[in-house]
Amino acid sequence: MFKEKIKILGAYGGKGIDANNTSIQIDRCSVIDAGNIIKAIGDDAKYIDNIFLTHSHLDHIIDIPFLVESFYEVRNKPIKIYALKETIEHLNRYIFNWNIWPDFSDIDLINQKHSIEFIEIQVNKILQFRNFSIKPIKTNHTISSCGYVITKDENSIFFTGDTFICDEIWEEINQNLSIKQLIVDVSFPSRLEVAAQTSKHLTLKLFKEELTKLKRDDVKIYINHLKPTYIDEITEELKVLELENKITILNDSDVINLKKIKRTSRKKDLDIEQLIMKCNTKDDFNRVIKRLEKEKQKIK
Repeated sequence: MFKEKIKILGAYGGKGIDANNTSIQIDRCSVIDAGNIIKAIGDDAKYIDNIFLTHSHLDHIIDIPFLVESFYEVRNKPIKIYALKETIEHLNRYIFNWNIWPDFSDIDLINQKHSIEFIEIQVNKILQFRNFSIKPIKTNHTISSCGYVITKDENSIFFTGDTFICDEIWEEINQNLSIKQLIVDVSFPSRLEVAAQTSKHLTLKLFKEELTKLKRDDVKIYINHLKPTYIDEITEELKVLELENKITILNDSDVINLKKIKRTSRKKDLDIEQLIMKCNTKDDFNRVIKRLEKEKQKIK
């Protein structure tokens, strides 16, 4: 399914009942950030060989220690963690230090290969893989951070990761015409602008101002990393700011087609399931079917 697509394993900036930390699956073996790998793909997590980190905050790295431990016996090659120099230093100093978690870079697999391999990346230097290429772009967060431009068959999507106001993002999009889609961090409602500025995240109002730097009209825009507490408030604010037709909020399990600029949403499937479950009579069921048919006609 990953030839022209990516899958949102976790879309949010925290954990909630129906919300999980940030992680994006690029192909069967590769993800950006490790906020929600094991819960999202289960046993298929054993196939993850490449993890590209945006930065070292806990909500973006949390599954790495468990990923190594859970599939230790079935792996025959190291998990490669691609990250900026400072991010690798943070992981070694604060996570894989034998105090918080065993240092798996010192623990070999059964076949005597390393469990983890850290690979330092450079901003603006493209990494080429079999099914995609990926380019780190500098972003503006509280610690060293980057976003990524993912390209498949000359179709690109830019995932910013956590960021505040950042000219580099718009410079890349304006000059790289292969980028047709953008995923941006909007963590807080606009009334919490001070909190957003302090933690270096965007609000919708700040992002609306940032959008004036975009010199193109052919880029589909998504927002992610909403704090679960504020999902409803940010959703309403989209309408107030007249952005609901320009910006889409991502959900866990969404799939984005890089070629066709199309998103399939598990949330919509769940809404349909809930409507059907509420049916008490045959007439109720028929009304739901008619409603779905009308929506289908609108889409056509």
